[in-house]
Amino acid sequence: MKKIFLLFIIFSGNTFAFEKLSIVPELSSISFVTIKKQYIIESVVVDNIQGQYSNGMFDISINFNNIKTNIPIRNSRINELFFKTNLYPQVKVKGSFDVASIVSPITKTLIKAKVSFYGNIKEFDIPVIIHKSEGLMTVNSYRPIIVKAGDFNIPSENLISLASTVGGISISDTIPLNIDLIFETIIK
Repeated sequence: MKKIFLLFIIFSGNTFAFEKLSIVPELSSISFVTIKKQYIIESVVVDNIQGQYSNGMFDISINFNNIKTNIPIRNSRINELFFKTNLYPQVKVKGSFDVASIVSPITKTLIKAKVSFYGNIKEFDIPVIIHKSEGLMTVNSYRPIIVKAGDFNIPSENLISLASTVGGISISDTIPLNIDLIFETIIK
């Protein structure tokens, strides 16, 4: 019985590896917080993420024009003054992991990803929990990924401009970022 169960797990993992999966945009997001004056935390969500997983590779596109803070003027200021989304609207994330090597339905692992933004590329180790089931795969961070503006050479002047709109208070150039992605099988 154990051998049959093990063969089922191996077979289902290999079958899953050959599937093409697409992100479900309305259920996927990244989120982070901005930190003002060392203790004021404001949440930011970016949704409507696009992307696919196929043949062990993932390719994800995040449009920062979809930033949501629940305050429209803050959305505009972050986009226009800090991220300059008129020039750099897309964050591209590419990498690989072998779903077939994941033998249990829920696995905790690190995924290497190259993130391209603001004309720069930075590699991150992303700590995730992957849950796979028939036709679906969820990928969620189990701890925040620490990202600095300097990782992408975003000029400090951008942060100074943003801070000046709220009285020149200090705003951290470092954020903790979380991911919540849901992929589904592409039906042919």
